[in-house]
Amino acid sequence: MKITYIKTIGFRKFENEFETDLFDVTSITGGNAKGKTNILYAIIWGFLGCNLTGDDKVYIGNKNADDCYVEIHFIDNFGINHTLKRLKNKYNNKKNLLLLDEKNISQENLTSYYSDKKLFLSIVNSNYFISRSPADQKALLDKYLPEIDIMEIYNKLDDNDKSILEGCPRNVIQYIQELNDDKKMYENKIKNLQGKIAYAENSISEKLDSPKTFDKQEELSLSMQELSFLKSDQKAEARKKQQKIVDNLKSQITTYQNEIDTLNTNMINGKKTYLTIKNEPISYCPMCKQELSNEGRLVTIQNMKISLENDYSNKMHKESELQELKKNLAIEKCKLYALGTDTADDQNNRIKELENQIEILEHEKSEIDQYNTSINIKKENIRKAKADIQIFKKNIDDLYNNIDSNKKAKDVAQKLLINYIEAKMKFATKHLKNVNIKYYTILKDSGEIKQDFIITYKGNDFKNLSRSETIATSLEISNMLNKISGVKLPLFVDDSESCADYNFIEDFSNDTQILISKVEKGQSLKIYDGYLENTNYLQAA
Repeated sequence: MKITYIKTIGFRKFENEFETDLFDVTSITGGNAKGKTNILYAIIWGFLGCNLTGDDKVYIGNKNADDCYVEIHFIDNFGINHTLKRLKNKYNNKKNLLLLDEKNISQENLTSYYSDKKLFLSIVNSNYFISRSPADQKALLDKYLPEIDIMEIYNKLDDNDKSILEGCPRNVIQYIQELNDDKKMYENKIKNLQGKIAYAENSISEKLDSPKTFDKQEELSLSMQELSFLKSDQKAEARKKQQKIVDNLKSQITTYQNEIDTLNTNMINGKKTYLTIKNEPISYCPMCKQELSNEGRLVTIQNMKISLENDYSNKMHKESELQELKKNLAIEKCKLYALGTDTADDQNNRIKELENQIEILEHEKSEIDQYNTSINIKKENIRKAKADIQIFKKNIDDLYNNIDSNKKAKDVAQKLLINYIEAKMKFATKHLKNVNIKYYTILKDSGEIKQDFIITYKGNDFKNLSRSETIATSLEISNMLNKISGVKLPLFVDDSESCADYNFIEDFSNDTQILISKVEKGQSLKIYDGYLENTNYLQAA
């Protein structure tokens, strides 16, 4: 692209109409604040509608003018002449216009002439690129570097390196990241296994707690039964049947209690008689009251002992059955209670009470179950701990072998990546003279490749450069971006007086339009064909 003419009205310092022709090499001279940089602003605003930093929200018209207008005549890369017009009204956006060859055009369609906003700014305004972050700089350059088939670089590796990689990774950066992730995974697994070994060793000598018993199962069952009854609709008939069951149990309990009382009385009286016959020197038959002979006395004592033992056994049996009856009575009373004559509200309250009680009991049971389960797990861990330790140690050895293989693969992959980056950067570096761009750094401690973007000029870090070296560096990069992208935009050299030792015309003007701005103290703004001036100077020399 070549810009041949610029016209502005109400633009920045120029309140009135300003126009000028531009040349293959355009010299722009004048004192400070005379409007030299306006040319750069006009080019950028005309094509992009923004200022030098890319901000399209800032109004850059003259403070005394309502309209800001720029007209640019340019020849595109196909040799076709165009006229671009942009107008912005300070107060009314409806008056704004963007015309190409007198036809409305959108900003998006206009990009076909310059490819990309950031690229345009980086080439036309060389200060823009160096003011970006390294990540932004790298992203822009990556966008316009040609793609290289990684297989071409892979095939240059020796056979041993190829065998370590086991094939060419299509995305080396992702492959290295996967290796890093794998290494972390292996290390985490080793730590985990070491923790398991320590845990297993502790388990071998660990003292186990006693299991707990849930002793409220009966209470839980009764509550669940009562809740089930309360939620049933067949209460009336069930209550009649249940009342009969309760009354029958009560009757049986009374009978059993009377029988037990009788047995107790018989046993007390029998025991007294038994002791009397056994201990008195003269004994009498408890039935006929006749004096007993020694033989009869022994028989009677034996019979009474057997009778007392039978009564005791019978009593214990009766008491056991009595306890079972009382337990059943309690259960049946609960069922009867559940079928009582409570109101609906009472019944609902009781249901909520039971549900809450059941929830508490089930939670308690669950905690006990979990506690007992943990004890069983500990028992199992102790049983298999010694065998596990051997397995874990074997696994750790295998993981260390994996880490070693991972490191070898990573070293080769990093070599492949460096070779790939350097091969790709050749397309850019061939357009650089004193500037060097490094895409990566190698960390001293770990040997890792860190994605980076480092600019140096004659081996010096960019932040340590002088003003003239900074300008030279910026222009070399702008020229390089212009070449690799193929957009062929003009270059603007600002403050060229700071770079008296550099011949920008010789370095950059071969196939690129170049605009060279220079401060001449106390002089008015002058714009003229700098190529003729340079030619005359060379001939005179």
